Amino acid sequence: MSVQAVRRPAIGRATPAQLKKYFELKLAAELGPHNVKRLLDAGAADLTILDVRSAEGYREGHIPGAVHIPFEALPSRLTELSKQNEIIAYCWDTTCTLCTKAAYVLASNGFRAREMIGGIKEGQESGFPIEV
Repeated sequence: MSVQAVRRPAIGRATPAQLKKYFELKLAAELGPHNVKRLLDAGAADLTILDVRSAEGYREGHIPGAVHIPFEALPSRLTELSKQNEIIAYCWDTTCTLCTKAAYVLASNGFRAREMIGGIKEGQESGFPIEV
């Protein structure tokens, strides 16, 4: 049996200007755990940390002061969040996309939303205290 190479469709190249815009938007939408911890340690008053994991995950440990709304319930519970605050969503780890999806839902509904990349796992490794 011979193995034939599979050809993938060509992917267009982005211009430097397109890449610049992409990275500007990416940096505006994401925060690392160290950045989030700095904001919390500084006492940012207009900030809501949103845990979008399951109830079980939240009970096992979460960032102190985090609001818990499981992702599946988020569209029906948006009224519990303030549009005056910046909302930073987090989930499990780098392979979890719940916080990305949550930030999308929030931004689509007029909220200032960002995601904490790395989730609770990276948060713990970055020195976040965890409440149970």
